[in-house]
Amino acid sequence: MIDSEAFRLLFEEIEAATRDLSECKVLIDLSDSACRIECAEIQGLMARLSLNGWPLNNKVAFVSASDIADYHRLFFLRTELAAHHLAVGVFRNSKVAIDWLAGIV
Repeated sequence: MIDSEAFRLLFEEIEAATRDLSECKVLIDLSDSACRIECAEIQGLMARLSLNGWPLNNKVAFVSASDIADYHRLFFLRTELAAHHLAVGVFRNSKVAIDWLAGIV
């Protein structure tokens, strides 16, 4: 199960791991996870995230669980992150996510 705090920690780890990399592509496969974050919590999460050090040329692809509600939550998170000029995609299929990261689609 992944909640608001887990997402915060995840983004901190991604930022730290990719800080010195250019055009890094990150695949986050949540297909076997339950996303337990509501839209109101996502806005609170965004307020707690420090995205100042986030490498702007990096791309992150989320693969959601099959539950449509999880996909919608991740898509809302993606929309909030995109508003901060981050390249983030949400997919229901890992192959499509990988193609997106590679610039094939």
